[in-house]
Amino acid sequence: MRLKLSNPIWLMLLWTGLVSVSLLNRPLFPIDETRYLAVAWEMWSRNDFLVPYINGQPYSHKPPFLFWLMQMSWGIFGVNEWTPRLIAPAFALATVFLTVPFARLLWPQRPVIADSVPFILLGFWLWIVFSTLTLFDMLLSFFVLLGLHSLVKASLTHAGFKYWLLFGLSVGGGILTKGPVILIHCLPVALLAPWWAQETETNGINWRHWYLGILLGLLTGVLMALSWALPAGFAGGEVYQKAIFLGQTTGRLVNSFAHAAPWWWYLAFFPLFLLPWLLWRPFWAGLPTLKLNEKGVRFCIAWFLPVFIAFSFVSGKQLHYLLPEIPALALLIARTADGAPLKKGWQFHHLLTGMTLLVGLIAVGLSRVSDALSWPETAESLLLGWGGLLLISGVVLRFIAVQSIKHSALLICLTSILLLSVTSSAYFSLKRQRYDIEQPSKTVANLLAEGKAVVHYKKYHGEYNFYGRLPHGLPVVSDALKWSRQHPEGYIIIAYKSKKHVHRDGVVFQHAFKNKTKAIISADFLLKDPELQALLNQ
Repeated sequence: MRLKLSNPIWLMLLWTGLVSVSLLNRPLFPIDETRYLAVAWEMWSRNDFLVPYINGQPYSHKPPFLFWLMQMSWGIFGVNEWTPRLIAPAFALATVFLTVPFARLLWPQRPVIADSVPFILLGFWLWIVFSTLTLFDMLLSFFVLLGLHSLVKASLTHAGFKYWLLFGLSVGGGILTKGPVILIHCLPVALLAPWWAQETETNGINWRHWYLGILLGLLTGVLMALSWALPAGFAGGEVYQKAIFLGQTTGRLVNSFAHAAPWWWYLAFFPLFLLPWLLWRPFWAGLPTLKLNEKGVRFCIAWFLPVFIAFSFVSGKQLHYLLPEIPALALLIARTADGAPLKKGWQFHHLLTGMTLLVGLIAVGLSRVSDALSWPETAESLLLGWGGLLLISGVVLRFIAVQSIKHSALLICLTSILLLSVTSSAYFSLKRQRYDIEQPSKTVANLLAEGKAVVHYKKYHGEYNFYGRLPHGLPVVSDALKWSRQHPEGYIIIAYKSKKHVHRDGVVFQHAFKNKTKAIISADFLLKDPELQALLNQ
C-alpha cells in the first residue's frame, strides 16, 4: 500500500468516513446531545441570542459559543439536525491539522513527527469516539491548542504582542465554550516556560515581558468573555448571574453535583487514553530515545502532567474532560516513534489487525444465534455484513507491509476508525430504538398542537424539545396524581425501570429510553388504574 495521496487528503477522507458513519447510523444521544440542541432551539425560537434557555428557564451550565454556532448553521441552512452535529467534528479536524505546524515548532529537525502526528491524534480511540459527539470538549481542545501554539511562537520570535493577543483570543474562546476551565489547560504551560524553553531562547526572552504577556492574554480573554457574561447576567436575573460566575466552576472543583469520582480515577483509566498506540511497537521501541532536555518533550510534559494532577483532585470527572491533553500525548508518541528503529517491510499493526479479525469473527458468530437471542429480524444480515467487512479488512491489513513511521500511523489510524465505526454501526443497528426519540417527540408535539396539556414527571432534560420543535419545552411536575386530578384531559410522561412495554388502556405511546422505558399516559386513566400508578414509584 503506497501513500500516493497527501496528508491533508488522507485526513479529510478518514474524517469524512468517520463522521458520515456517525451521522447515518447514530441518532442524537440523550441526554447530552438532545439537551444541547434543545438549548440552541429554544434560543432560536425565542430569538434570544444572549441567554441560553431550556424549558423556559435560563440554562447556566454552559456558555453560549456552541449554541451560537448551531444557530449560525441554521441561519445558513435552515433548522436541521445535521449541521449542529458537524460543529464538534469540524473543530476536532481543525485540531488535528493544527498539530502539524505545532510539531514543526517543537521539533524543527524532526520532520517525521509532523508527518505522523495528525494520524496518531486522529487514531486515538477516545478521539474517534468523542470527535463525533456534539459536546463542548472538541471546541475547547482547539482553543487550548491554538493558545499553546501562540505561546511557542511567542517564545521563538520575541515579537510579543500579536501572539499574546492570539493567546488571549484563544482563552476568551475557551471561556465562552466551557468556562474558566481553559485556564487549567493553558496556564501551567505558560508559567513553566523557563523550564521548557531552550537555552538559546531563554537568553533572548525578557521574562518580565513574558509574564506581562501572559497577563495581557488573560485580560484579553476575560474581557472577551465578560462582553457576553455581563449583559447576559443582567438579562438572565440574579440566580443566573450567580450560576454563570460562580456555580458551575466551584461546584465541580469542590463538591461535584455530577460525575463525582475518587482522585485515582483518571490514573486507573490512563491506559485507555493511550489506545491503540499502547499496542504499537514503535512506541515501545522508541521510549529509550526520549530525552528530557528536549524542548518538545518538556513542553508536552508541562502541558499534560499539571492538568492530569489538577483534574485528579477535582471532584467531577469524565473521560472527555482530558481530551484537550490528548494532542500532547499524540506529540509525545510521534516523537517516541521517530526514535524507533525501522526496516521497510516490517508490520507494526499485528495486534490491531488481530483485534479486527477477532471482532469480525464475534460478529459473524452472533449472526448465527441472533434468533435465539430474540434480536430484531434484521440482526442476522447486519451482523453478518459488518462482521464480514471486518474479516476482509483484517486479512487485507495483515499483508500490508510498513514503509515508514507515517505509513504505520496511517494504517493504524485507518484500522481504528474502521474497527470503531463498524462496531458502532452494528450496535446501533440493534439498539438504535433505545436512543432514537424522534417519533415520541413528534407524538408530544402533536398532542400539544391539539391543545392538550402535557407535562413530564420528575427529571426532564429537554430530550423532546428539538425533535418536537417545542418552543418552551415541557413543564415538570413532582406530584403526578395531583396534577392529573387538576388536568384529567391532559397527558403525563413518566419513565420506569422496566424495559418492557406496559399494555394498559390510556398509554398512548411507549418507547425505549436507554436502560428504561418511557410512556405517555392519559391523566384520566392514570387516576383510575393502580398498575399505572405503580410505575410512578419505579
